[in-house]
Amino acid sequence: MAFSSRLTAFLSLAPSTVTAALNCRPEGPVVPRPTCLPESPIFHTAASNLTKALDAAVSGSIEAGWAMGNSSFSLVVISHDQEDAGIPIWEYHHLSPENPRGTKSPDRNAQYLIGSISKVTTVYILLKSGIDLDAPVTEFLPTLDDPNSTIQWQNITLRMLASHLGGVPIDGYSEYYSLKDVYLAHGLPPMKDSDYPPCGVAGLNKACSDQQALAGVTKLYPVAPPMNRPKYSNAGFVIIGLTLEKILSDPLNLQDTFPSPVGDKKGVIPPGDSSWGVDSGTNTPAGGLVSSVADMSKFAHALLSRTLDLTTTEIEAWLKPASFAGGPNAMTGMPWEILRLSDLTPDHVHPVAVYGKNGATTAYRSQLSFVDDYGIAMVVLTAGPMQAAPVLVDAMLSTFVSAVYKGSRYQAKKYERDFTSHEKTDTPIKATLSQDEDSLVLSSLHGNGTDLVSDLMDLWRSIMGDFMPEILLPIRIFPTGLSTNSAFNGKPIVREGWHLRPDLMSSFNTDLPGRRLQNQNCWTWTIGDWVHHAGEPLDRMLVDMDEDGGIVGLGFPFLKPGVLVPSMAGGRRAKPAGPKAPTTTLVIDNGADTLKAGFVRGGKIDEPRIIPNCIARDRSRKVYVASDLEKCRDFGEIQFRRPVEKGFIVNWEAQKEVWDHEFFDDNAPMKCDPAATRLILGEPPNGLPMLETNCDQVVFEEYGFSSYYRGIGPTFNAYHDIQGIFQTPKDASTVSNTPSEAVMVIDSGYSHTTITPLLQGRPLQSAIRRLDVGGKVLTNYLTRLISLRHFDMRNDTYIVNEMKELSCYVTSDFKSDMEKSWKGTRGERRPDFVSGGGLAKDYILPDFHTRSQGILCEYEPARHSKARKAAGQSEEDALTLRNERFAVPELIFNPSDGGIRQPGLADLIQDSLNELPAGLWPSMLANIVVVGGNALFDGFIQRLQKEVVQRVPDDCIVRVARPADPITNTWYGGANLANHSQINKLAVTKQEYEEHGAAWVARKFATGLGA
Repeated sequence: MAFSSRLTAFLSLAPSTVTAALNCRPEGPVVPRPTCLPESPIFHTAASNLTKALDAAVSGSIEAGWAMGNSSFSLVVISHDQEDAGIPIWEYHHLSPENPRGTKSPDRNAQYLIGSISKVTTVYILLKSGIDLDAPVTEFLPTLDDPNSTIQWQNITLRMLASHLGGVPIDGYSEYYSLKDVYLAHGLPPMKDSDYPPCGVAGLNKACSDQQALAGVTKLYPVAPPMNRPKYSNAGFVIIGLTLEKILSDPLNLQDTFPSPVGDKKGVIPPGDSSWGVDSGTNTPAGGLVSSVADMSKFAHALLSRTLDLTTTEIEAWLKPASFAGGPNAMTGMPWEILRLSDLTPDHVHPVAVYGKNGATTAYRSQLSFVDDYGIAMVVLTAGPMQAAPVLVDAMLSTFVSAVYKGSRYQAKKYERDFTSHEKTDTPIKATLSQDEDSLVLSSLHGNGTDLVSDLMDLWRSIMGDFMPEILLPIRIFPTGLSTNSAFNGKPIVREGWHLRPDLMSSFNTDLPGRRLQNQNCWTWTIGDWVHHAGEPLDRMLVDMDEDGGIVGLGFPFLKPGVLVPSMAGGRRAKPAGPKAPTTTLVIDNGADTLKAGFVRGGKIDEPRIIPNCIARDRSRKVYVASDLEKCRDFGEIQFRRPVEKGFIVNWEAQKEVWDHEFFDDNAPMKCDPAATRLILGEPPNGLPMLETNCDQVVFEEYGFSSYYRGIGPTFNAYHDIQGIFQTPKDASTVSNTPSEAVMVIDSGYSHTTITPLLQGRPLQSAIRRLDVGGKVLTNYLTRLISLRHFDMRNDTYIVNEMKELSCYVTSDFKSDMEKSWKGTRGERRPDFVSGGGLAKDYILPDFHTRSQGILCEYEPARHSKARKAAGQSEEDALTLRNERFAVPELIFNPSDGGIRQPGLADLIQDSLNELPAGLWPSMLANIVVVGGNALFDGFIQRLQKEVVQRVPDDCIVRVARPADPITNTWYGGANLANHSQINKLAVTKQEYEEHGAAWVARKFATGLGA
C-alpha cells in the first residue's frame, strides 16, 4: 500500500541518528540523572554481572527459563548522554547456530521484526505531523462516516486510537487460516476458503489494500465506549496509518528500519515458521517494521536527550499516562504500556515509572523500555522462543535500574556540602545539604542567630496544619527539572531549581473505619508554592553549577541573602580539619604478569609479596585466583584471564576479584581495612584518562580507601639510593625517600618497555618513550619458534615462559652467536652445529607427575636418541634450544626481527634524549637504571651500555645498572614514597574526592611527584 512505500522512504533517509518518605514525593527523579555511566564502576559491575549471567545461560550452566537452542537475541542499554547516539553503553548479542539463513555475525545492526514497537514510530510520526489529534477521524477518512457502522467513528479521535481508548477491536480481519483444522477438531462449523475475509489472512490471501482495510473496519463491532477503558487495537493504528499517508514527508534518520519484507542479509531469522518476509500491508503502522538495536538506540537517545525533532514540551506530554490498565501498577499511554514499580531499587525503595512497548509476531518478540527519570532506555529484540523476551526484560530492568539509581545517588554526593554567605557579614547565613537513605535533605539552615529549619517547619505547620495531621522533619529537596543559564563571579553557570518538601502524614487518628487510607493520597504535589514571603516561595531553592558540573553556589530566594558558597570557595575560610592521615599504607605495583604488594606501617616497610595478577583455569577446569596459582600442579594447557592489557587495567571485574582475594576477603592473605589505609598505586606512563578515572572511582567508590595516590610506576624508582645501585663509593649516597636529582628509568616488563627520564622525581613527559616489546611478546615469539621447529607449544605458553626465563640471554655479538649456531647449507653441514658452538642447551619439559617445572641442562645428544627411548631408558621430553636462546631477547634491541615496526631500545633512548635540553644529557646518561623482569636476562645491562655508548657524544659518561632485585625495585620505591614528608599533600583523601570529583583528582595526580 502507499503507506508502506512512503514509510520506506521516510525511514531510510540518512544521517545516522518505597519508603514512606518517597511514596509521595514530587513526581520526577529523586536525584538528578546520572552522567557518564560507562565510567561508573557501579554500572560497570552491574553490566559485568549480567554479562556473566547471560554467558552462563547461553552455555547451559544455569537455567535460562526458555529453550536456548533456537534462540537469538540482542540487548542494549542507552543513556541520555552517550557519546554516539547509535552506540549503546552496554550490549549483548547471541545468535542461534540453528538459524537457516540471514546474518552470521550478529551485532547492533542485525535486523529483527519488532512487532508492535512499530506503534511507537507511528505515534512519533503522528506527533511530528502537526495534525490535530483531537479531531474526529472522519475528518481525515470520510469513508468511516458510514451510517451502517456499529462503531461511531465521528466520536473517535486520533489521540484515542493512539492511546487504545477508541473502543476499537484488536484487528480489522482477525481470522487465522492456520487454525482452520483446529477449529474443526474442536467442533466449530467448517469453513470454506470463500468464507474468510478477502484479504489480510496469512496463508490464504494477500495483505489488504487501503480500500479493503477501510471497508473491513466499518464492519467491526465496538468492544468498549470511546474513552471508557483501554482496549488494545491494531485496527486503530491501521486507521492512523491511512491518515498519515497524506502528510508523511520527513526522514526519521534510521538506517536499518524498514517495513517488512526486507532482504535476508542482515536479518536474524529463526528456524521453523516465522513472520520474516511477510508483507504486513496496512498493518505496518501497527506491527510491521523491521529494525535493529542501533536504530532503536538512536531514537531512544534522541528522546532521552530531548534532541528528537519534537519540542521538549511535546516529548514531556508524550511520556504521560492516558488511562489505567486494570492493575495497581499498570497504565497505558500513546501507545505506552506503563509500569510504576517500587521494587526496581531495593536498596532505596521508591516508585519508578517504566514507559515500555512490547512487540510480538510469529517467532519474534521485543520490548522497548524508557526510564526517563534516570535517563536510560533498554531494548530487547529476540527471535525464536517467545518466552525469552519477558525473562530478558525482567533481568535488564532489575539489573540496570538499580545500578543507575545507585550511580545517581553517588553522583549526588557532590551536593552534600556546607555553604555560607558569599558576602562578609556579621550574621552570615549557613546551610548544610546531606543525603539520607531516601533523598537529599536540608540538614541545617541558620541565619540571624536562628534555626531557620525549625522556623520553616513552624510556618508550614501554622499554615497547613489544619489540613495535615503531621508535618515532619526532615526537609527533603527534589530537583524540579528547571534550569537557566546565568553568571556568577563573571563565569557562566547553570542555575538549577529545587523543591523543599517536609514529610507529610495524611491520616488523622480515629476509631472510625478506613483509618489511614488517606496516607495513600499523595498530598505532596498539591502543596508546592503555597507559602510566600516577600514575593518568593518558601519551598524554592537554587543550586549554581559551573561548566564542569561543580557546585559553586546555593540560594534561598525567600531569605534574600545572595548566593551562599561552598565553605572552601575562593579560599575565604580555612579548610576544616580533615580525617587523620592513615598510619598504614598499602603499596601496589600492579603489573600485567604479577602485582607486587605490601604494607608500610608506621614508617616500617614490610616485605612485599609477588602475586600472579590473573585468574587461571587448568585443563581439569579448576580455577585459581591470584596466589592460589601456587597450588596448581599441572600447568599444561592452562588458560589465563588477565585484568591488565598493554600495561593498563582494562578488566576491573577480574582485577577486583584478584584484589578481593588478596586484600579484602575474610581469608585474604594480606587483610586490609580500606577505611583506615592509604593506597599507593603504580601505573604505566601516558595512561588513558578514561581508564585512570575508572581506577580512581573504583578505589574510592568500590573500596572506600581513606587516602590514595596514583603515580607513574617508573617514577617510584627515583625514591632510592641511586648511587648505591651503581656501587660507586666516590659518589655520596642519596636519601632513599628523597627523589634523585636526575635518573633515566628503563622499565622492561611483561607488557612493554618504557623509557622515563625523571628530574627530581617528576617525569619529563615529552621525553617518555614506549616500546611495545615485553615479556609477553618474547614468550609468544619463542612459542612460535619452538612450535615450528620442535613441539606444538601454542597452548602451553606458561611452560614456554618458564623456559624463556631459564634459558634466554642477551648476546653481545648477535652475528657471531648466529654464526656459531648456523647449520650450514644442505650439502655442507657444519660439524659444530650440533652443540651450537657451546650455545646449545637442553630443556627437559615438566611431565606434571614427577616434576612440575622444567629443567635446563647442558646439551646431551644421547638424551635425544630414539633407540634409547625405544629401550625405555628415557621418559623425558627434551627440547634443544640453540639460536632461540638469544634470538628471542634480541627483539628488545631489534624489534624488526619479529616484524615490529619500532626502533630498538637504544635508539629510543637516543630519541628520548633528543627531547631533553643538552644540559641534562650527562646526568641522565650517568644514571640509567633498568628494572622489570627482562632486566634479569644475562647480558642485558652490558649490551644496553654498549649500544648507548655508540649513540651518544664521546664526552658523556654512560652508566647502566640494575638494582639487586629489578622485580621489586619499583615497589620499594613506592614504599619509600609512602614515608616521604610530603605524601599527605600528594595523596587525595576520600573526602576531597567526594568534594571535588574525579576530574579534580585526575588534574592533581597529573602534576607529578614533584608537585
